[in-house]
Amino acid sequence: MDATFSSAVWRILVIAVAFAALLISSGEGKFVCQDKCQNIPNCNYWCQTAGGYPKGGQCVPPLYQFCCCIE
Repeated sequence: MDATFSSAVWRILVIAVAFAALLISSGEGKFVCQDKCQNIPNCNYWCQTAGGYPKGGQCVPPLYQFCCCIE
């Protein structure tokens, strides 16, 4: 009986940790959109140099119109 109880507790603990890992996205940076990509042709380079964002940037979906730097 003790084995089934600890097994059930272990399953609940594993599910709770997996659920928390899915909800918390600490590895992602926020985007700070600057201008249209047609005005900033090399978005990543611009963000790293003139923009002051060392992580760079990219033209973001859905239409890939805006150059957004990563904080």
